[in-house]
Amino acid sequence: MLNYISFLFLIFAYILGSFPTGYLISRWSSGKNVLKVGWRKNSGSNVYRNVGKWQGVVTGLLDAGKGYLAVFLARYFGFPSEIQILAGASAVLGHNWSCFLKFAGGRGIGTFAGALLAFSPKIFGLSALSFALFTLLLNMSLGTLVFLATVIFLSAYFNRFGIIGTSGLFALLCLPLILIKRLSPIKEIFPIKGKNNLIRNRLLFDYDQWVGLKIWNKLKKS
Repeated sequence: MLNYISFLFLIFAYILGSFPTGYLISRWSSGKNVLKVGWRKNSGSNVYRNVGKWQGVVTGLLDAGKGYLAVFLARYFGFPSEIQILAGASAVLGHNWSCFLKFAGGRGIGTFAGALLAFSPKIFGLSALSFALFTLLLNMSLGTLVFLATVIFLSAYFNRFGIIGTSGLFALLCLPLILIKRLSPIKEIFPIKGKNNLIRNRLLFDYDQWVGLKIWNKLKKS
């Protein structure tokens, strides 16, 4: 049940997720505003690609740590499973729409992955393998979608939608947060005549243009 203590903890989880790790690391190390380069999101992948490799790795680890810590603390303080789920989702929400960045933010995947690790290391590990495989064959954005689908499938397979395990409900709750963030900034979509293509490209590739598949591009070159 959501009482005022649980509500305050969820606010804490949101603020924890909102902490703008990628933005601060990019500013301190290079002076770049990560919200104005690449795909304009405060994500580890954007920092890695457009600021620097070590900055991107550190950002990704810290973003994952925010999600892990939110769930870990919810368990440590004895909150019930539904509050643990909401705490993880609140961290993802904060990362995607940070109160420190005028509600700009990242894509939520790193923070989601960290919370998932706290919920189920097994499902995290197996899903991470699918992510790595499809990232190598296709690309990282499509690998992320496969990662999310694998989490939901394995959660159902291992009966992690009930009281015993919460990874399935957590994934379903976070899925719209991640997909909606891929479409942002949404206000750019509606004035465009070819908005269907833009929506497709952002959902699949988190980018305005068609990116393509790694394996297909290699086959064309060979």
